[in-house]
Amino acid sequence: MSTATAEPAASPDRSLLSRWYGLHPFYRLAVRWAFIGACTAVAFHESIRNVLRTTYNQGVGGYVWVVPAAAVLVAIGVARRNRNELPIHDRQTDIIVGTMGLVLAVLVQGVLVPRFGLYFHLLRLDLVAAWLFVLSSSIVLFGLRPVIRFRWVWALMFMVFSLPYYLSVVFLGGGKFAAGASTMIIAAIGTGIGVGRTFRRGFIGSLAAWVVGFAALIAIGLFVNSAPVWVYQLVPALTAISGVGIAMYFQSRRGMPKRVFERKVEPLASAQVWGGVPLVIAVTLVLAFIALPPQSASSRLSRTAPGPLISGQPLVVPPGWTLSGYEEYDWVRRFYGGGTVLVRQRMTALRGDARFDKFARPRTVVVDSMVTGRPFAFELYPVRVLYDLAEARISSPQPIDLGNGTTGLMYSVLDDKLLLTWNALTFGWGDRQQGQYVTVFAVDNHEPDALFPTPSDSMVSTLRTLFTMLFRGNAVLNEDAPRFKDGELLGEFGHALVAAQFDAARRR
Repeated sequence: MSTATAEPAASPDRSLLSRWYGLHPFYRLAVRWAFIGACTAVAFHESIRNVLRTTYNQGVGGYVWVVPAAAVLVAIGVARRNRNELPIHDRQTDIIVGTMGLVLAVLVQGVLVPRFGLYFHLLRLDLVAAWLFVLSSSIVLFGLRPVIRFRWVWALMFMVFSLPYYLSVVFLGGGKFAAGASTMIIAAIGTGIGVGRTFRRGFIGSLAAWVVGFAALIAIGLFVNSAPVWVYQLVPALTAISGVGIAMYFQSRRGMPKRVFERKVEPLASAQVWGGVPLVIAVTLVLAFIALPPQSASSRLSRTAPGPLISGQPLVVPPGWTLSGYEEYDWVRRFYGGGTVLVRQRMTALRGDARFDKFARPRTVVVDSMVTGRPFAFELYPVRVLYDLAEARISSPQPIDLGNGTTGLMYSVLDDKLLLTWNALTFGWGDRQQGQYVTVFAVDNHEPDALFPTPSDSMVSTLRTLFTMLFRGNAVLNEDAPRFKDGELLGEFGHALVAAQFDAARRR
C-alpha cells in the first residue's frame, strides 16, 4: 500500500514539474477545481441546458441553481476552520473509492434516468449523477480525507435531488411564494453548516437565516410579485446565507484583524494526482454520450389554443352530447400554480349507438381539463400524478389526429386494484405563457354508476409507483397487450370536442 505525505518543497531545478509544485497551493487548488468544473460541464452539458430551459420556462426546478451557489458560500465558512486531518494520504484507497463513485454515476445516468423517464423532471436523477461525478472526481484529485472534512457541504449539495423539494412546494400550497419558501430550507441548513463552529452558533445562524430569508421573500412578494419564479428562489436564499455569514463573521472578529482566512493555505494532501486525471477524463467522455430521455409526448402542447384560456372555464359540450355532471378541484394549484382549477365534466350521449354498447345505451365519458399559467408544470407533474394509478398498467401512447391541427394520445389502462379497464385520450394546447391540458376517460363498465379514475391530491400513489419501478422495473407497470375497446368512441368524441372549442372561439 502506497502512502504519501504533504507535498515537499519544489527542488531547485527549472523543470516544468518542479515549477508546478513550486506554485502556491491556492493556484494548484484552483486548477484542480477548474478541471473538475470543465469535465462536469462536458459530461452533463445536456443536463445544464435542460435546467436553463426549465428556469426560462418558469419551472420551479430552477431552484437547483441555489444548491451549488449555497455550497460555495458554505464551503468558504468551513475552509476558514483549521485543518484537522492528518497530512497523510492513501492513494490506493482514493482511487478505489473514487472509481466506485464514478462507475455509480455512469449507472445512475445510463440506467436509472431512462427507467424513470416519465418522471424525469420530478426526480432529476441526472443531477444526482452529476453530484456523484463531482464528489468522486474530488476524491480522486484531492483525496478522501479533505473530502470528508467538507462532508456536510457535500450533503448539502445532494439537495439537487429534487423530489423532497417538490414535495415541500406542494405541501406549502404551490405557487412562487411556496417555491421561495422551500429554498429557505437549503439556506437555513447551509448557513448552519457554514457558521457552525459549535452547535449553538450553527443553530443561531440557521435561525437568523430563516428571518433574513423570509424578510427578503416577503419584500419580493409585496413589491415585485410579478418577478419570475427563480427570483423568489435565488434572491432570498442567497441573501440569507451571505448576509448572515458576513454578519456573524464580523461579530466573531470584533477587535481583531479582518481576514477571510486566518490560517495559511496548507499544502494539498494529495500530490500524485496525475494517474487519476485520465480516469476522470474517460468517465467524462462516457457520460457526455449518454442522452437524456426525450420530452414526454404526454406533456406536449400540440398547437396554440383556439382562443383565450381562462382557468376554471369548462369546455364547450360538443353536439350530440349533454352535460350530466360537473365538479371542480382547486387543490391542483399546488401542482400547477396559483389559480389553476381542474374542471371535471361528465358528458352523456343524447342517443345510444350499438357500435359502442350492445344494448345501444347512451355512453358517458368524463372530461378533465385545466388551464395553467406555467405550462412547463405538465412536464414536471405528468397528468397521471393526479390519479391513484400506483397499481395500474398503462400502455404506450397511440397518437390520434383530432382535427384542427390537434394531435391526441390514446392509452389503455388496466387497474388491478379496481379490476377495471378503461381507455383515456389526452391532448393539450397553448404556448409558453398559458396551456390547457384535457383528459377524456371511457370505462368498460357502461352502467350509470360506473367508476371513473378520481383525482387525488396525495402524491403517495406516485411515490409507490416510483418505488415499484425502482425495485421491479418498468415492465410491471406497462400494459403490453393494450385493448382499445372504446378507441373508436374516444376518437369520434375527441374530434367533436376539439371542433366545438374552435367553433365557440370563432363565435366569440
